[in-house]
Amino acid sequence: MDTSWERFRTYLRVSQAYRIARRLFVMNAFDGILTLMGVVIGAHFSGLSDPDIVIKAGAGGSIALGISGMSSAYLAERAERRRDLKKLEAAMLIDLKKSQFARASEFATIVVALVNGISPAVGAAILVLPYLLVPRIDMEAAFIASLGLGLGCLFVLGLFLAKISHERMIVSGMRMILVGLLTIGIVSLVSAPGAI
Repeated sequence: MDTSWERFRTYLRVSQAYRIARRLFVMNAFDGILTLMGVVIGAHFSGLSDPDIVIKAGAGGSIALGISGMSSAYLAERAERRRDLKKLEAAMLIDLKKSQFARASEFATIVVALVNGISPAVGAAILVLPYLLVPRIDMEAAFIASLGLGLGCLFVLGLFLAKISHERMIVSGMRMILVGLLTIGIVSLVSAPGAI
């Protein structure tokens, strides 16, 4: 008997959604982390002493990234998959709208949209966590911890990419950290007092 879990796995396999979702997960988590790094650095160099402003800006950014990612991926993936379904129908001269392939395509659209929305939102939200600890820690410590968490998340994404591509994990992780450090350096130069 076909269980929901078996059907879920079949849809993932038929639609190849896991490959698209995996790629989008890395790209969008990366985007969310780097975006919030910019927000955190800008807030730090503007002299903010109120952690609530960083928390609210981070939460707002995370929500916006999530909604944007989810809606854009759903609309784009839906259009692509409907086009593919129509091409297949034309080639086979049959109506496939109620077929397992059509259901798998719709399922894939939803999975891709969810991953595309959740991954940048979660990546961004992680960087806000240290600011929830103020005043137990000071703003300077929250700033350093936030950037440290961001770099740690980038390293983990690098490990994940290395596992997919069968490359050296530490090298891949360090490559991601290098991009994070480059981002921190450039944003700090632009955000530092008297830079603009």
